[in-house]
Amino acid sequence: MDPICPSCGGPLRQIPEDQWPEGGPVPEGTVEMYLCDRTNHRIIVAVPEISG
Repeated sequence: MDPICPSCGGPLRQIPEDQWPEGGPVPEGTVEMYLCDRTNHRIIVAVPEISG
């Protein structure tokens, strides 16, 4: 199943790590990044920080 943008329903394509924007905004713990082909939404998948 192809990934779908949660904001607009457009198709997402994964951006390789070597093409992530230099200098951010890439949050700490980011493991994957996707770009929506329809609207240029950027979807960031990160490991959540847990505090107790």
